[in-house]
Amino acid sequence: MLTGRQARFVAEYLVDGNGARAAVAAGYGRAGAKVTAHRLTHANRAVQAEIQARQAVDSQRLQIDRQGVIQGLLEAIQIGRERQEPMAMIAGWRELAKLMGFYQPTAISVEVSASRGLGRIEAMSDAELMAVLAG
Repeated sequence: MLTGRQARFVAEYLVDGNGARAAVAAGYGRAGAKVTAHRLTHANRAVQAEIQARQAVDSQRLQIDRQGVIQGLLEAIQIGRERQEPMAMIAGWRELAKLMGFYQPTAISVEVSASRGLGRIEAMSDAELMAVLAG
């Protein structure tokens, strides 16, 4: 069950996906709006569920699915190409890349044996460490 402010946050968030703006509009403090938005959209399961449920309803009502969005972006990119508008094409490709998850950070795991490797690693310069990570 959502509180009144959480429900208002969800409604505002669904307008444009701007969490900080939605937090302020819902009555949360302006100073911590970004932190509040992140907490509500990433850690609060009730808020997450409500956002997903309302997005699903909108998707069904508008008859829009992932494939349709991808197709629309590809068509927009083609129009930009035909009009020789490179910035329009770049914007289309950027949105498509976001949708496809190409901008997700890559996790790198490094394991160090404290008994032998720690002293060697502590003696390395930043450049040497970066070279090891780039591997």
